[in-house]
Amino acid sequence: MLLALFGLIVSPACFAVDNITLLISEDGPAYNEFASQLNSLLANSNKYTIKTIYLPSLKPEDLPRNAANHVLVAVGTPAMNSMAQKPPAMSVLNVMVPRDSFHKTARQYGRHQDPHRFSSIYFDQPWNRQLALIRYALPGRNRIGLLMSKDGSEMTVGVQAAAKEFDMQINVETVTDDSELLPALRRLLGNSEVLLAMPDATIYNRNNMPSILLSSYRQKVPLFGFSAAYVKAGALAAVYSSPAQIALQVSEVIQGLPAHANLPLPQYPRYFSVSVNTQVSRSLSLDMEDESTLMRKLKSSAERAQ
Repeated sequence: MLLALFGLIVSPACFAVDNITLLISEDGPAYNEFASQLNSLLANSNKYTIKTIYLPSLKPEDLPRNAANHVLVAVGTPAMNSMAQKPPAMSVLNVMVPRDSFHKTARQYGRHQDPHRFSSIYFDQPWNRQLALIRYALPGRNRIGLLMSKDGSEMTVGVQAAAKEFDMQINVETVTDDSELLPALRRLLGNSEVLLAMPDATIYNRNNMPSILLSSYRQKVPLFGFSAAYVKAGALAAVYSSPAQIALQVSEVIQGLPAHANLPLPQYPRYFSVSVNTQVSRSLSLDMEDESTLMRKLKSSAERAQ
């Protein structure tokens, strides 16, 4: 009887979350920045045991059998795909993955049925935040071009809904193979005032980006990216969340978890930054406000929307 009572007292549901496993897709600077920042934030509490594993070296014994007090943070799309295929023994929080990729993976492996055990903090920004940046940066430009692959077609529903709030027109060109990229881009630039990039690796990859940036620059159609790296490469501006900002949000999620480790529903980044390429703005003769002013306006609009 005493043993049974003890079993009830220390049942898995009563354990607080205190073990964190970071499963990192690869040894890359962005992933490592996230891991370093999250370790630093959680180490301050002296509450958590944190183990870091890189996906190429993952072994079955690395994953705990009893995961009642355990959360695994899958960093990057390969890590997410790997965990989606394993039995749902523990709560998995997927980070630094595009929203569209997360939902496709969750559906493919049947993990969408329990979003409190297989959840995400997306890499990409909410559409209203991206369109607000365009509105504040370039008032009066209302025709927004989207270049996407056939796998990205589901994104159009969300962006079209957000565009109605801003009285913007969304023009979409879908590319099914590489030979269609430049013709589709030329058509899009011909009837758009802004090109909005999205984290669709089929389109926006290192092979295609030079052509997309050069074409948009020649047509004087500014491109809004989704990371600081794209702005540095030649995009006019971007609103994005750094790995450190995502780590801050993850640390807040983990520290706020109840004992049963039910994760919050999938969500967009809470913290974000704005980057502007002033050289591109001058070359295109654009009169734009600076990064701090745009950031202040975005934060203000986000607070009003809450």
